[in-house]
Parts: sequence; C-alpha cells; structure tokens
Amino acid sequence: MFKRNTNAEEVKDYEGTGGKFLNKSGMYEDVTIKALIFDEAENGGAVINFFVNYQGEDQVIYGDLRVYNKGGEKFPNDIGQRNLNELLVVLDIDGLDEPVEQELPIGKKKAMKTVAVYEEIEEMPVTIRILNEYSVWNNNIQEKTTTAKFYRSGDNATAAEIILEAEKPGEVELGSKYAKDLEFADSVKYKDDLTAEQITAWIKAKRPKGTAGATATAKPSFKKPKSKFGK
Repeated sequence: MFKRNTNAEEVKDYEGTGGKFLNKSGMYEDVTIKALIFDEAENGGAVINFFVNYQGEDQVIYGDLRVYNKGGEKFPNDIGQRNLNELLVVLDIDGLDEPVEQELPIGKKKAMKTVAVYEEIEEMPVTIRILNEYSVWNNNIQEKTTTAKFYRSGDNATAAEIILEAEKPGEVELGSKYAKDLEFADSVKYKDDLTAEQITAWIKAKRPKGTAGATATAKPSFKKPKSKFGK
C-alpha cells in the first residue's frame, strides 16, 4: 500500500525523443498509463512496471522504478518511493491499495499475461521524461531506461509545483521546471568512465558482452573472435 506525500519540504524538483517507443532519452507528452504493474521478486525486492500507450503503440517500461529492496517492505528504496509519490501527486491519486491480479496483453506477440496491477491507475494521461543510463557491471556494459520525471498532463506541472500551488495559489509558475528540463531532455547519463563514443560503438556492434574493460577507461574492442573450430 502506498500513500502520497504532499509535504512541500520533502517533495522538491531536482535540477539536473525517440519515436513511438519510450526507449530513448527525451520528453514524451500525451503518454497514457494503461496500468501500473507491481512486480515482486522471490527475495522481496519489488519494482513498478508501466504499461503505457504512446502515439497508438502499447508498450511496457520495465523495472526502472524500484520501490522495495531485497527484504521487502521493511527495506524501501528511497529514490523509487520518491518517484512513485511524485507520480501519485501528478495524477491526483491519494494512494494505492494492494495490487490485484489482472490479465494484460504484454506477453510475447501480445499474449495475455497475468500480473499484479493497481486498480487506482488506469488510462491516465501524463508527460514522462525518459533518461538513458549506461554503466559497467561485471565487465559488461549495462543499459538502463528510466522514468526520470513525471509532469501533469495539460500544464506539465511537477509534483512540487502542484503542492506549492495548493499552498500558495497564484504564486507558482506551473510548468516552469518542465521548460528547464526540456533544454536537456535528450541528454544521456554515462557512468563508470564510459563515453558516448564507446556506447555508439557498442550499440553498432549489437551490444556484445564482455567488452567494457576492467575499469571502462579504455575504448572496448568489438572485433569478432576467430573460431577455434574448422582449422
């Protein structure tokens, strides 16, 4: 169960475009959240997946919003909880009850799949800022697509602006944070000394494994290894 937080001191804006699919850094308006999926692992960790429609294309944004770490509810993920709270404020939802089982067409070739969804969120419009992030784990390049920010549909107000406007009517410029974010919405986050050139080469080579280097400071080589067979 989740309850939204409307404390202006705690819900603040932090400073800091890919066709019909929300898989590239950019600002995406008029996204419809068709369902919010609660996905819990055996170790108690849990993430929120988004079943959305954008420009007529149904799609799922998987696993970027982690609400519980390993161990379950006693170990909340602060960043994920904050982002989920911002979404609730933007959508004007007081809270989420326990998820219920529902079938959605999100399997292979849009086959029906039984998942746990929150009934409070269905067919709701929102603006989403998507951020691509690249890092290194176990000598492999990792690619992550995250929902970096949510904005209210229509005026593109953030959760912080909505809360402040309720406290101080007429004193808040709704959508001002969106205007600032729009300037760098297509930026990409590179971690572990990775560079744009490395990632471009890695994607061009169809995302091979084991190519990041020990520290990712050197450009990886994507040459196809010679076969040991047929000599």
